Formats: sequence, structure tokens, C-alpha cells
Amino acid sequence: MEIEVSAVPESISVEASASSEGRRLRVSEKVVLGYFAYASLAATAFQVAFNQGFTMAVLNLVTGGVILEFRRRAGNKVASDRREWLEAVRNWFPALMIVLAFREAGALCLPDTNYHLDQLFERWDLVLLHSRLVLGILNHGAPWIQHYLEFCYLFCYPMVPLGFAALLLGMKWRARRGNSGAAERAIDRFWTAVLLAALATYALFPFFPSTPPRLLYHDLPGPAVAPLLRRLNLWILGSYGIPSSVFPSGHVAAVTATALAVRAELPRLGIVFLVAASSITAATVYGRYHYTADAVVGALIATAAFLIAKRVHS
Repeated sequence: MEIEVSAVPESISVEASASSEGRRLRVSEKVVLGYFAYASLAATAFQVAFNQGFTMAVLNLVTGGVILEFRRRAGNKVASDRREWLEAVRNWFPALMIVLAFREAGALCLPDTNYHLDQLFERWDLVLLHSRLVLGILNHGAPWIQHYLEFCYLFCYPMVPLGFAALLLGMKWRARRGNSGAAERAIDRFWTAVLLAALATYALFPFFPSTPPRLLYHDLPGPAVAPLLRRLNLWILGSYGIPSSVFPSGHVAAVTATALAVRAELPRLGIVFLVAASSITAATVYGRYHYTADAVVGALIATAAFLIAKRVHS
């Protein structure tokens, strides 16, 4: 009799905990709502064209409505298959928000025709990129190191979704009897770190206008090699990049936060992601996609975001 009484509350407790986690507004969702509120206000402050500002406001309202609808439906009693589908959409939704936030940040950025930051950052880059150590590595490793770095830069785009997919698989593999509450918290920790890192850099873009060094200086350190993947990278940036602001590096911030978040949950696999994030950081500087200052500050923001997320979810 005692066994039956003790077993029932434990089952109910796990189910109630999972339901309670789902009904809450996630910390990562609060970060998204905060950023889009900022973007809507910034559109007025930075004198964005009316049609762009109106489009941003509508998109941000729809985004907020979708997030609140996720929370509402998570608390309702729905069929298990429908609940799983809704949970999957909610879990992956932040990846779409990163793309939307990046596009909106581009609308807020105005170029600095005097290139104040560019001139400062370029002086630092000349010291680094034309040092004997860097030039020696690029010369002895040519052309493979150049191809590797260009591939790494291309890899920055799928890095965040791959990191999240790895996290989900790791949580599924480690799960014991469906402790969905633990998985819910791990998912929120991941997106809190990544979103804080990426959106913080986007929020800073309008205040530090700068031009990508590849556009301003048209140079590459080390020996010239066949372009291969570089043409693809340049085409993507030419079609979808922000030419008026690269400080701090959103790419470096997002991939570094992803690597740290994966490392916190899956230590061995996290090492692979840390190596990838470090390679992407080096590639941004080598390929003149970013200044060294952009990459360094982006990595620092990611580290701070990860520590904040860890603290909030502790």
C-alpha cells in the first residue's frame, strides 16, 4: 500500500513539473520580446523610412503574438501528437528570430562616410595580419589553410542550428523516463545564451557604423590562392549582409555562444564545437570579413551572454 501511495505522487510530480515549465514564458522568449521592442523604438530614433518602420512594427507584433500563443497552448490539454509538434516548432522558433533580428538591424544602420572606426581598426589589423607569425603560417599552409578558413566561414551559417540539433539529440540520449522538465530547461539555457549574444551585437550595430574591410581595403594577407569557396561567401554577403556595420561580429558571437552552450550540456561534443567556433573566428579576420576588434568583442559578448544565461538558469 505504501508503494502505491509513493509511486503515484512521483509520476504526477514529473508530469506537473513538465507542464509548469511549458506554461511559463521562457527566458529566451523574453530576450526576443525585449529585442523587438527595442528595434521598434529604435526605428523611430534612427529615422527609418516609414514603410520600413511600419513593416518592422507589424513583424514584431506578430512575433510577440506567436510567442505568447506558444505559451498559451503549452498550458492547454491537447493531443500528445499535436503537443509534440507544437513543442518542436516552439523549440526551433528562435533560429528564425535570429534571422529576422539581423534583417531589422540592417535597416537601422547608417554608413559612416568618414570611416572613423575603420581607420582605427585597420591600424590594429595591419600589425596582426602582417606579422611574421601570421604570414609564415599562411605561406607554409597555402593553399589548404586558406581553403579551410573559407570553409569555416561558410560553416558559420549552419553552426547554430547544428548546435541545437546536437543538444536535442544529446538530451534524448541522456533522458531517463521522459524527464521533459530537464530538457525544457536545457533548451531554454541554450537559446538564452545564443540569443543574448547575437541580439546584443545587433543592438550595437547602429551605434558603431563601420565598413567590412573586404569592401574598403580589398586585400588578403598571405599568398593569393584560387578562390573556391570565397566566391560563394562573397555572394552570400553581397546578397544578404549588412555593408554599413560589422562591429561587433554577430557571426563570432553566435557561434561562440553556441559552442559554449553545447559544451555545458555535452562536454565531449562541445570540444568539437569550440574548435569550429575558434576556426570561424580566425576565418572572419583572415578573409577580411571582419576586423580583429569585431571578432574579439563578439567573442567577449558571447562569453558574457553564456555566463548570464548560466546564472539566470542556475
